[in-house]
This record gives sequence, structure tokens and C-alpha cells, in this order.
Amino acid sequence: MKIFIKIFTIAFLCFFILFSGLVWSFNYYMKDNHDGSGIVVRAEEEDMDNLEPEDIDILMQLVDESSRINFILLGLEGFRSDTMMFISFDPDDKQMDIVSIPRDTYYPRVGYDGPGKKKFNAVYGDHGAAGVKTAVSDLLLNVPVDHYVTVTYSGAEAIINSIGGVPVYISHLMDYEDPYDDPPLKIYFEPGNHLLNGKDGVKFLRYRKATPGSGGLSYADGDLGRIRAQQEFMKNAIKKTMSLRLPSVVTTTFRFVRTDIDLQDAIIYATMAVGMELENVNMVMLPGVARYQGGTSYFFHDLQETRDLLLQIYGYEEEETEEDVEEEIISIED
Repeated sequence: MKIFIKIFTIAFLCFFILFSGLVWSFNYYMKDNHDGSGIVVRAEEEDMDNLEPEDIDILMQLVDESSRINFILLGLEGFRSDTMMFISFDPDDKQMDIVSIPRDTYYPRVGYDGPGKKKFNAVYGDHGAAGVKTAVSDLLLNVPVDHYVTVTYSGAEAIINSIGGVPVYISHLMDYEDPYDDPPLKIYFEPGNHLLNGKDGVKFLRYRKATPGSGGLSYADGDLGRIRAQQEFMKNAIKKTMSLRLPSVVTTTFRFVRTDIDLQDAIIYATMAVGMELENVNMVMLPGVARYQGGTSYFFHDLQETRDLLLQIYGYEEEETEEDVEEEIISIED
């Protein structure tokens, strides 16, 4: 019996050490390999005077009390983030809120003075995924970003294929050609219902404008129109994924992304999300307006509306005052 216990103990320790080593290696090599340099420092502070201090305090209190897990999803095009989505998941209510951040969002940084460097999609190239986490938290009034997930075009293609494609309805002719891309890019979709495989899905996500004279239509509001199309694609992909075994999908697609989420945590998060209904997935865009500054087009986010959006995500319910009740009574009587 003593010999059996001794052999079992040795075998268990060997297995534990081997398994731990494999998990450590997997988690280590899953990290984003573009570190960037320096710390993200915003060059111009937002005008905080129009935000009441108690509003910020309320938001931070809600954040502290919440069990929400926040991610930033980055779709990469070289050293720029072509797609950025802030994803907040509430495991208690099985609620997911997704806020798309326009790539042209105005975000000036100390030491980066070029017009293109003042766009949010330039942060990744200079500071890496960890730097984007910091910048997104700064943009969203210090709401924490727990994890990043980055995916390249080839990774997105593989993930779409792994779930059997994504159904979409295309309302207008898409026709765009870029012979100078590597490899040359050709996007062509007739209007109607499509089940897009990985290759075509990536093309759909990249489409923004038509080649002049091709007969195709561009999104009327440029990148903002493309974001709405991406959100619809994402929602359909989530719906498709929910019909599958979610933890299995996560472990399958995990190898196509780079992230600071450990494999063990990813499986836990996926298990928490099992049973989440599609109506509990809410997709919005960062509030703001697009306009030119110094000859360059930027998207300027609205601080007040961003605060309201975050309060809504974190479940803030404003208490009615006696004045509010009196106004409602007067309105009903009128």
C-alpha cells in the first residue's frame, strides 16, 4: 500500500507539473506580441466642468459594486486597430453591452503630434494592446478594462469558418477594388441574403466605400455606417454561436486570437455566458459627432452622453424627486 501511495504521489506531481507547464506556456504565448513603447498620456484633458462630481462618484460606486467583466476587442490591420469594441459582460444577469469606438475618435497624446496620430486607431501601433486598455479606460471615464482580445484578418477568417459562416442581409451593391493592397483586394456582393464564409466575412467587415463608377454604394456616413454593419454582423455571429456549445467554441477559436485572458478564465467566462439570450446583447456606438479639424476628419465623443451611457450599462436608476412626481401629475392632468 505504501508503494502504491508513493507511486501515485509521484505520478500526480509529474502530471501536475506537466499540466501547469503546458497551461503556462499556452497563456504566455497567447499574449499580444506587440508591446509598443511608453505610457499613454492624453495631451488635452476633456472639459470636465460640465460633469457634476457626484455623477462621476455614482459611476465609480456602481463599477466597484458590479461583477461586470470588461474587454476591448481589437480587429487589427497591421499596426492599426481597424475595429474597436468595448464589451462589458454581466455574469449575474447574463447581459452583454457592446460599445463600438470609431477608429477616427479624437485622442491626442503627448509626443504624437501628427494628424493621424490623434486618431484612436493609432494607439495600438505606439503602445500595444495593453496601452489601448489604458486609453479606452481613459476615454470611458476611468471605467476599467480587464482584458484585451486582438484578432487579425486571417484570425477573423478562421473564427468565422469555425462557426460555419455568418448570415447577413446586404441592402445595396458592394463593389470595391484596391489593386495596391497585398494581396490585391476585391469586394463584390449583390444585394440580398448571404451566408458569408470566413474570407467573404472579412471582406464585408472591411467594406466602407465603393470604387467610383462601379455602380456600388458607399456608406452615407463613412466609417460610422461601416460600424453599424459590423455590429449587425457581430450580432448574427453571436446568435449563431449561441446555438453551439459555447465553451467548445471558445477553446476552438482561442488559438486564432491574442489576449491576456488565461485559458482557464476564458472557459470560466464562456461557461458563465451559457444560457444568455440574444435580447440581452445590446450594441451601441460611442456617443459623439464626426467633424473636420485642421483639414482632418475626426470623431469627437460626447462626454455627457458617454457618462449617461455608462450609467445605463451599470444599471443606474435615478430616483424620482417630489418635483418630478408633481410634473408627472400636471402632465397627466393636462
